[in-house]
Amino acid sequence: MESPPIHYRSLFLFFGYLSLALFLIFICCDTIYLRYQARQRKHDWAAPKRRAQFFLFTFLAALSLATTWYYMITLFVHSFNNWGTSPEGLAYSGVDVPLVIRMGLWLKKTYVLQEARETVFETPTRLWWSGQIFGWTIGWSLFLGLTGRRYRIPYVWVYMLVAQGISVSFAANLFFAAITVSQRPDEHHVAFAWSPPLLYELAPVALSLLDTLAVPIFAYEKGFMVILLAPHLFVFVPCVLRPMISFPSRTKDSKAQQGGRTTQRYAVFINWVAAASVILQAYFTVLMLQDIGTDVPLGEVARHLLDAVYVHPACSSVSWDVIMCTLSAFAWALSHGFNASRMLGGQ
Repeated sequence: MESPPIHYRSLFLFFGYLSLALFLIFICCDTIYLRYQARQRKHDWAAPKRRAQFFLFTFLAALSLATTWYYMITLFVHSFNNWGTSPEGLAYSGVDVPLVIRMGLWLKKTYVLQEARETVFETPTRLWWSGQIFGWTIGWSLFLGLTGRRYRIPYVWVYMLVAQGISVSFAANLFFAAITVSQRPDEHHVAFAWSPPLLYELAPVALSLLDTLAVPIFAYEKGFMVILLAPHLFVFVPCVLRPMISFPSRTKDSKAQQGGRTTQRYAVFINWVAAASVILQAYFTVLMLQDIGTDVPLGEVARHLLDAVYVHPACSSVSWDVIMCTLSAFAWALSHGFNASRMLGGQ
C-alpha cells in the first residue's frame, strides 16, 4: 500500500495550539517572576503574609495544571488509540508507516477537541460538573477586570486566554500569584476608582449566563458549537475594559471614596453573579435527578456524580478544573479573611 502524505496542516494546528499555550503561560510567568524579584529586592510586599500567599497560589497553579492536563494528555492518547483501532487506523498500523503520518491522519479525521466538548455535555450528570465551569469563568472575568486595573497587571486578557486554552483554575491561580507579588493598589490612582458603564459588563455577563442555560437545550444540534463558544467570547469583555480618560479634577480623598464605592459595587455585582450561578446549578441538578431518578438515595446520587468524573478523560479534566476552582477561590477568600474589600484590592 502506498504511504499516505503527511498532513502538515493538521499537525501544525495541533502543535501550534500547544506552542501558543506555552507562550501564553510564559507571558504570565514572566510578569510574576519580575514582580517577585522586585518585591524581594525592595522588601515592599503589600502585606506581611503576601510572600506566603505567593507560594500557596504558585503551588495551587502547579496542582491545577497537573490535575487537568494529566487527563488532557490522557484524552489525546485515548483518542489516538481509538482511531488506531478503527478500520481506518488499522489500515495504517504497520511498522512501516511513520508515527508522524499516523498522527496527521488521526488529527485530520478526528476532531478531538470538539468531541471532548460534546462528551462533557453528553448527559445531565456530566453537565452537572461541566456547567459549573461557566459560572466560575463568568464571575472570575469581573474579578479579573477590576483587580487587573487596580494592581496594574499587564496583558490581563492573556490570563483569560490561558483559562480558555488550558484550564480556568490554572489561570486563576496564576493571576492570584500575580496579585500577591504586585504592589499595594494606589487608591488615589484613576484605575483604582474607575468602573465602566454598567451595560458594558452587565450585557456580556447576562448573555454568558443565558448562553450557558441554552447549552443543554441545544446539545448535539447543528449550532451547538456556536452556543458553546459564545460564553467563551463574552467573558473577555470585562477584562479588557480600561479608563480612556482621567477623572475630572477632584481631591485625593474624593477619589479614594469613589474607589470604596467601586469596590462595593463589584462586591454586589459578583454576589449577584454567584446567586445566578447557584440557580443555574440548581437547574442542572434538577436535570440530573430527572435523568437518574428523583427517588434515588443520596449516596447513589453521589456515586453517579463520582462516576461521571472518571467516565472519560475529557470529563475528568473538566471536573478536576471545577474542583480546583472551588479550592482556589476558597483559599483566596480565606487568605483575605473572607473580607470582600480586601479580596477585590480594596483597603
